[in-house]
Amino acid sequence: MAGLYNSQFVQRLTRGVKGLLPMWDVSEKANISLLTVSENATFLIQDEARNQRFIIRVHRPNYHSKKEILSELMWIQSLRQQQVLNTPEPLTMTDGSLVAEFDDEGTARYVVAFEFLPGDQPNEDESLVAGFELLGATSAKLHQHAKNWTLPDGFERKKWNFESAFGPEPLWGDWREALGLDEQGKVVLEQLCQLLESQLEAYGEGADRFGLVHADLRLANLLADGHDLGVIDFDDCGFSWFMYDFASAVSFLELSPLLPELERAWVRGYKSISLLSAEDEAMISTFVMFRRLLLTAWVASHPETETAAEAGFDQYTQGTIELAKRYLAENEQQDTSPLSEKRILDMNAFEAKSGQHKENVTRRLDNLGAASVLFYQEPIEMVSAQGAWMQAADGKRYLDFYNNVPCLGHCHPSVVAAVSKQIATLNVHTRYLVSVVDDYLESLKATLPESVSNVVMTCSGSEANDLAMRLAEQASGGTGFIVTEDAYHGNTSLVTTVSPSIIKQGSLPDNVVAIPAPSSSVYEGDIAAGFAAKVAEAIETLQQRGIRVAALLVDTIFSSDGIFFEPRGFLKQAVEVVRNAGGVFIADEVQPGFARMGDTFWGFDFHGLTPDIVTMGKPMGNGFPMAAVATRPDYLQSFCADVGYFNTFGGNPVAAAAGQAVLNTIQQENLQENARKMGDYLKQQLQFMAQQSSYIADVRGQGLFLGIDIGEKDNKHNPNPTKTRHIINGLKQAGVLIGAAGKYGATLKLRPLLTLSRYEADFFLDALSKHV
Repeated sequence: MAGLYNSQFVQRLTRGVKGLLPMWDVSEKANISLLTVSENATFLIQDEARNQRFIIRVHRPNYHSKKEILSELMWIQSLRQQQVLNTPEPLTMTDGSLVAEFDDEGTARYVVAFEFLPGDQPNEDESLVAGFELLGATSAKLHQHAKNWTLPDGFERKKWNFESAFGPEPLWGDWREALGLDEQGKVVLEQLCQLLESQLEAYGEGADRFGLVHADLRLANLLADGHDLGVIDFDDCGFSWFMYDFASAVSFLELSPLLPELERAWVRGYKSISLLSAEDEAMISTFVMFRRLLLTAWVASHPETETAAEAGFDQYTQGTIELAKRYLAENEQQDTSPLSEKRILDMNAFEAKSGQHKENVTRRLDNLGAASVLFYQEPIEMVSAQGAWMQAADGKRYLDFYNNVPCLGHCHPSVVAAVSKQIATLNVHTRYLVSVVDDYLESLKATLPESVSNVVMTCSGSEANDLAMRLAEQASGGTGFIVTEDAYHGNTSLVTTVSPSIIKQGSLPDNVVAIPAPSSSVYEGDIAAGFAAKVAEAIETLQQRGIRVAALLVDTIFSSDGIFFEPRGFLKQAVEVVRNAGGVFIADEVQPGFARMGDTFWGFDFHGLTPDIVTMGKPMGNGFPMAAVATRPDYLQSFCADVGYFNTFGGNPVAAAAGQAVLNTIQQENLQENARKMGDYLKQQLQFMAQQSSYIADVRGQGLFLGIDIGEKDNKHNPNPTKTRHIINGLKQAGVLIGAAGKYGATLKLRPLLTLSRYEADFFLDALSKHV
């Protein structure tokens, strides 16, 4: 034995086991012999005086929790009780418990005992194919049981999916550390990784294909004793795709010329017990590659084991690369497809249909149907929030670095008090004179240019942008709108037409032209002139279609496009172009407004502009639903002469009270200055991190609205949505919530609270540094 697994190590474990033997009513004089050692150590205990033989497994440290070990034993006990298959019985100690523990030089070692099951591993020579048919049938029995078994309370096992295998915190290490992996090999395996994620995501984790599996059901874990067959070693059991059990069965046999025949035998055996769909069979090669890449990571991170040595280190890595090349060639169409553009609701919505929240997810889907959007592959059930922190049902706290709606912090006491007082006094529509409403409107107008002196209150930013578009049409006499390619302005019927990022099928209507966002990668050295030229081209396109331009509509920090704001003032030329053509400028401040920019209260102020129409929403009420349109009085007068406008809940006194509390707090707590100061600190630290990172390509933004471009390792300027998603989920594990933006979903979008503290900023920075 090499490395950690030397004779001294085994002697130490043997002493620990010996001290525990009386707990199973076994003499310390019993014979203890090592059977196998890889990560866990397995011992045979023989007490000749009492004619006893049994197995003890010493678990590796810092891997399975005690709850996870007990859960494994629960499944084994259920399989035995229901006579699904023959597997060794977990042995209880004299105190009735199943898991013992001893101290191994300061490290806690969990220990379990099993009955001794006679038999030998089936031959892997001429009977290999027959053995795989047996494996297939055994797997089908296990899967049938798993699908029908109600998990006991507190059942907990690891999940074997793409995130746990190749995400930011992989269970078995990083394949990129494999011995003998050169740059060309890395490129191949990165391509493999991306394709695997795409294939597995498309296949999904439905209950008919994802559940509790053995996860290591190889011939080595079968014991044949005459006509009896036993299944051992459930140590890797957990939640994964059922077809993953075939991939486990062919571990270290992936390059064998017998592989196709072994697959046919396994499928034949499986179908003798249970149905297997064509779609399931078609995924088998994907799971073989998934397992092989996972084992490549394991071999790289466990060089001290005999298993890793037998696999061959460098040779094993090269074998993985060759298999990956074959797999990629077979899936050439998927592999060579370009980066796909991401829709805004897709890039942040990682829907989960399994896991601990499965019942609640099903309930949500039953209620909201296809309109349901849940963040993260494993959703979070939130129960409370205070300040910058949210708390989940399982007690875990999360730093909210994404949600700019509660700009002052969740449940801010000033807003809570104002809303509570007003709703207990009066809440009614705007057809009555209520001073709190006009007081608020005057406070809001004090932050705006004098020319936009009429304010219409609505309930959402979508409603505000809808009204703004109608006002622009009335004022200009046109119906054409110019927006950016990945813009999002809301979800009413009208506003959806100017929100390319939400449209999944079809194209924009003829009266809408989308232009590239003001990125240096598009416009190079002169963003102002380039962007203005694109606006002029869009106006000409509309004219060719017989349509007059109504407005240039932009979110002034271009948040959905990936966050663009430099150079300061670049928007002026584009606005001048659209006004010269008879159109108006609508500044969508729903996201950048209300002091978030730090230097300025509004995004348009950052560019030295006076808009014709301003829309606002989200942070206005710190979570209370309210929004508004500020515009020139002549625009509103002309519009209302033809149509009129009324909104039952827009501008209600409770909304006004919430809005006033927000404005007061921003001023009293000097939050605009805090946004500037903390934004500068965050940006400086992120730019320094980018210099050290293999993945951070760029850091952009202003104040507390920042974007971080994520690229491929050692090729940072090639967008990497896969890595971006891994970072988002990795930060979730670390207790930080962020989102994504941009054409490919490869930009991390940061919108921390205006009250952000240095501690909270450092908490985020520390978590991010571990994933980039």
